[in-house]
Amino acid sequence: MSPRALLAVLVALLLGAGVAAAAPSDLSTDPLDRATLLALPSVYRVDTTIRVDALRLADGTRVPITPKARTIQERGTAVAVAPGGWLVSAAHVATPDAATLARLAYTQDRAFRGQSHEDEDAADEWVRTNGATPVGPGVVSLTVSQADAGGGMAGSRTYPVQERVPSPTADLALIRIRARTAPALPLDEASSSGTPVVTIGFGVGSSLDGPARGEFEPAVRRGRLSRTGTLEAEEGAEPRQAIAISVPVERGDSGGPVIDADGRVRGIVTQRSREGGIAERATDVRLLLESRDIVPGPGASGDRFREAMTAFWDLDFPAAQQGFDATLQAFGEHTLAGAQRSRAAELASGDFSLTGDRRRGALLAIAVVAGLAALACAAGLAGPLTRRGGRSAAGR
Repeated sequence: MSPRALLAVLVALLLGAGVAAAAPSDLSTDPLDRATLLALPSVYRVDTTIRVDALRLADGTRVPITPKARTIQERGTAVAVAPGGWLVSAAHVATPDAATLARLAYTQDRAFRGQSHEDEDAADEWVRTNGATPVGPGVVSLTVSQADAGGGMAGSRTYPVQERVPSPTADLALIRIRARTAPALPLDEASSSGTPVVTIGFGVGSSLDGPARGEFEPAVRRGRLSRTGTLEAEEGAEPRQAIAISVPVERGDSGGPVIDADGRVRGIVTQRSREGGIAERATDVRLLLESRDIVPGPGASGDRFREAMTAFWDLDFPAAQQGFDATLQAFGEHTLAGAQRSRAAELASGDFSLTGDRRRGALLAIAVVAGLAALACAAGLAGPLTRRGGRSAAGR
């Protein structure tokens, strides 16, 4: 690589990283930042429209829902885990059961009536105690949109849902979209306590300091795998294994992936808890895929993108450009490959522009000078898991 290209990389590293956002700096050396970039093109926002006209109690009583409260908008997250357009999300996002629909309707009705509605455990208890079931069509629409990976939604698409497959045991559901060659992420079924992870989801707020997120820009939150244990079973259900995470899960994060430093899916977020959140295991994702004879894996576009980013991080920009071209040939609607190809071309030629926070300009200038000096020298030398708020991570 030419000294000019090396200089471009040096300056971009020193000045290009601004305030933390959903899409980290592509020249970050932090493993979780790199894993986030690998994962973002495989993340989707899920929007569910539900209609419940009334609730019918076990004794036959019909409880009407306030007209303005009958249409419910729910938001969640999904991630691609196999070629063929196969995503996985939380079942209560993609295929909500009758109890979930009744809870959502009851909660929203109370909100429109100006009554207390924040305690979702209390709402769950009311539904169970009264045997409440929904009256109405239930889910009337489900749309899936590519996450904004940093370039704005102009480069992203919304896809119709072709198929939904709920798990018979876990809070998981497969969603198939018309994007057969979309990139997916590999699974990793290990659950070692203390493993650093990020979650990517459309929950409210963000654990990162920075500007407000765009509508289709997911939040990236950091934490660790806390432990694996037995999830408290709902009445009539069998206990099952799940993963506790220290990530501060929020409403809307349900269905989002838990990503390790290698860019692999360790689990799928389903609940909030006192310690952070609870996720279904990658093992349960694999079992659900296998029940439909689907082989998990990244697919051709996922493999090509990972290879291209690896070349980019190795500062082999010509190879990176070829890899991004191959990614786009495999999946033309990839949300990062086009921008990263342009970025690699700029860095290879030294034709780049800088953006970022200049508030520490003097210190950065000193760092640049020191870096230039170094460059010149180099050139010369050559337990049971409990939950809080039920499945509130699925919320709007």
